[in-house]
Amino acid sequence: MNLKAFFQSPTQESLQACDTCDITPVLPGNSHPVLECRNIHFSYHDRRPVLVDVSFSIQPAETLALCGPNGSGKTTLLKVISGLLNPDRGSVKLGDADLTPQTAAAAFRRIGILFQDPNDQLFCSHVAEDVAFGLESLGLPSEEIRARVTLALRLTEAEHLIHRPIHHLSLGEMKRVALAGLLVMRAPLLVLDEPTSGLDPAAARHLVDLVHHLNREHKYAFLIVTHEMDIVPQVARRVLVLESGRILADRDSRSILTDIPLLEKARLEPPAITRYFFEVSRREGRPPGNLPLSVDEALDG
Repeated sequence: MNLKAFFQSPTQESLQACDTCDITPVLPGNSHPVLECRNIHFSYHDRRPVLVDVSFSIQPAETLALCGPNGSGKTTLLKVISGLLNPDRGSVKLGDADLTPQTAAAAFRRIGILFQDPNDQLFCSHVAEDVAFGLESLGLPSEEIRARVTLALRLTEAEHLIHRPIHHLSLGEMKRVALAGLLVMRAPLLVLDEPTSGLDPAAARHLVDLVHHLNREHKYAFLIVTHEMDIVPQVARRVLVLESGRILADRDSRSILTDIPLLEKARLEPPAITRYFFEVSRREGRPPGNLPLSVDEALDG
């Protein structure tokens, strides 16, 4: 199918199909988590442990931030839960299905990963072709493909880019298009690897707003890997801290981000406003009290 020409001449029927198209995630049955890791161990060829007894789960529509310094094992963990690496011990379940070498090829139905550099996953010449690529591989009817692609680009506010060549996009536009390519597959868990890296403040705010919308209105679960701690309270209700391949802490966002000794142990910085109020209280010789996580909280307090 010539997708470029196909998207340039939408029919009235296809436009109506877009209005009724369902792009909400396909959730696992029987209240299964969208991701469950049990006692994951992994080492590369030098036998040095990279992941040690890592266990956690993510429920449908939950938002979790994965934080840790360079070398803590975050990238390796992403590769394990996406099926690119097999753990030495332990198990990974995506919904109600075990992730094994035999099932890894179908993992895209249950997990979608937005890479830190979208150039690593955008490989077609035009936007419409790239967003539709996964749907074409499933052999879906052409009108359904057009409806899903149009709606996904509409949700990511990238519909105006539908005919644009990929190499004409900015970094922020590429990330939105790559995310649209994940949404069309309706996987219930979206993994964002350093999503605001390289973005200007306006593009970063847009991406944060988009995560809010997809989570609250469409019930997508998110696992967000980031070094930028200021965005963590904006996008995640829960934080998992990884340090030297082990889970150092797994608690709600406020508990983690206001635990300055814990963050220092993990070589992480709290949000800038949180650090400021912590240092002020320490210099004044008083307990820190309820530390704010944002400027708005500080003003309201």
